Amino acid sequence: MMMKDFIPLKENIHINLNFSMVGKIVAAASVILIGFYLFGVVNFLEHGHHAYNTTREHPWGFLVSAYEFFVALSMGTIAIATSAIFFDIKALKPLVKRMLVFGLLALIAGFAVFLFEIGHPITMVIYTALSGHPTSALFWLGVFYPLTMLFTAITYVLYVKGKESKVYSMLALIFANSSILTAGSIFGLLNDNAFASGVFYQIEFIASGILGGIFLFSIIAKFFITTKEFEKGVLLLKGASIALISLLLIMYLVKFLQAVYGDVPGKVEIVEHIFASPRFWLFEILLGLVFPLFVAIWGSKEKIGMFCLASVFGLIGLMSARINVVEAVQIVPKQLMKVTEYQLPPSIISYTPSMTEWAIGLGAIGIFIFLLFIAESVLKLDKKDAH
Repeated sequence: MMMKDFIPLKENIHINLNFSMVGKIVAAASVILIGFYLFGVVNFLEHGHHAYNTTREHPWGFLVSAYEFFVALSMGTIAIATSAIFFDIKALKPLVKRMLVFGLLALIAGFAVFLFEIGHPITMVIYTALSGHPTSALFWLGVFYPLTMLFTAITYVLYVKGKESKVYSMLALIFANSSILTAGSIFGLLNDNAFASGVFYQIEFIASGILGGIFLFSIIAKFFITTKEFEKGVLLLKGASIALISLLLIMYLVKFLQAVYGDVPGKVEIVEHIFASPRFWLFEILLGLVFPLFVAIWGSKEKIGMFCLASVFGLIGLMSARINVVEAVQIVPKQLMKVTEYQLPPSIISYTPSMTEWAIGLGAIGIFIFLLFIAESVLKLDKKDAH
């Protein structure tokens, strides 16, 4: 038994270092980011959570945002790929193998961030298995993620061998969607936070996750896999992005309008803080959603170059959205029941990530790019590589 009997490896594995100019820039950036990541890890191992700027009042920081970013990319990409198999969307078939693999790699990059957020990963796994509570969204994430990875891997192996399994692709699709919905529920089930409680974040997470998968593959198709088949698939995804972005913009409008219109305590303070943030208006809304929507509607119907540029900003917008949601549920401190006797009126809690947090969170992007390069070099991802 050899490894290639279980993992679809190329017959002749060759590490290609003859990069194009764009490839050289990306390779250099990934090396720098990996070095930045290692700096953050060493600093964390030396100082522990004291290396972070998180506090008891603001316990979730940039690492949670970065982790949620990669999870969104992962689940959205896997959902697109498995939908193409299950619903037999022929225009997307050329993208399927890469989407399945890259979705798994994005999840690994997310775990590379989360590993240094939880502090005791082995203990967490043990106690989750022994005493996990079924009413906890985090417990169900611990169930759905492994199942998603398992069925995605099986779907990929079978697909490379020319077998389009409806059953395994359906299971991967179900658990990928369940994972991202549950990740949104971690915020949406915060019933003691009036701004977060509800169904907004569950829907926003799944819509933005699929949108992130579309953005990721438009970039890859343009710069690294310039084939007509790939471009046709991305053009189809570009059309789907119009509906997703429109949905998100309507949801934003309704959520913020009802908070401001009702002057609801616990909501309006957060909305006013968000509205004062350039990061929200510039990166999350204008560059992250409006610009890609404009390009998707009025851009070329045959070329993907401009949409590729919009996708770069779209991914930056997705990261900004994750930072904003993590911040939004924490900036107004919890109030005691007898406020007048025991607690002063609430004030906005400020938080700025430390250099260690920036290093681990952004450095994971370098890890993701490196994993993509390894996958392209050793795995069967093209038609000519199939059995």
